[in-house]
Amino acid sequence: MNILITYATYSGGTQAACEFLTQTLQGLGHQVTMKMISELAFEDTLNYDLRIFASPTWDYEGKEGQPHQDFITFMEKSTNKKYDGKNCAVLGLGDSSYAHFCGAVPIVEDFIKTSGGKLKTESLQIDGYLFNMDANNQKISDWAKTLAT
Repeated sequence: MNILITYATYSGGTQAACEFLTQTLQGLGHQVTMKMISELAFEDTLNYDLRIFASPTWDYEGKEGQPHQDFITFMEKSTNKKYDGKNCAVLGLGDSSYAHFCGAVPIVEDFIKTSGGKLKTESLQIDGYLFNMDANNQKISDWAKTLAT
């Protein structure tokens, strides 16, 4: 399977999680491209068997529980563009001490659904990735196996 992992990061945690996910999926025999969402236009995401969107949850313009600002920009520029049933998945990193734990996930899921995309599996929400990388990498590894089927 040809997979695109697209991400944005503030502290490096989302990038590290995506690097681990990339290695895991490659180990399962898939071709994986990893790029920052700010480097892509909607059309750049179309030629893959699976698109994985990975975003931290953050405050954006005074609103808690938002995707990274680069995802917001991507989604705004992609209004009225369609995935036409293409497979997508969402990886969200967050901190459960905040009111909107992984609030970016439902926002990105809604974007995918509105764009006609199909969620291949349940989204993965990771709490405090950098603080417990071994356990969180195990969750990512298990999730990757569901994506790969």
